[in-house]
Amino acid sequence: MLSCFSRLTPAWLKRAYVYTGSVGPFGSDFRYRWEVDEKEHAIHAAVYSRVCYELAQDVEKRDFSWDDAGVEALKEWLQSRCDAFAPETADIRREKG
Repeated sequence: MLSCFSRLTPAWLKRAYVYTGSVGPFGSDFRYRWEVDEKEHAIHAAVYSRVCYELAQDVEKRDFSWDDAGVEALKEWLQSRCDAFAPETADIRREKG
C-alpha cells in the first residue's frame, strides 16, 4: 500500500476538514479528496484524475465511517482505485510508497 494511504488513521483525518492529494506525474495523475463530516461522523471520499475536483469528469465517490474500520476501508478503496487507474505501474508505486 502506498505510504500516503497507509499512514491514515481516524486521528490523522482531523488535520483538515477537506484534504486533497495526488499520485503520479502532473497531467496524468490519480487524485483523491475527502471531507470529514463531524455531524454524521463520516468521511466523504472521492477519486478522480488529471484536473481539479470541481472540473473532473470521472469523479467516483464513496462514504466511510469515521472510525478504525471505516478508515481501513477507505485506505483499501483508495489503493484499489489508484491501482485500477494505472494498472501497469501499480507494483512500482507500491514499492516506492
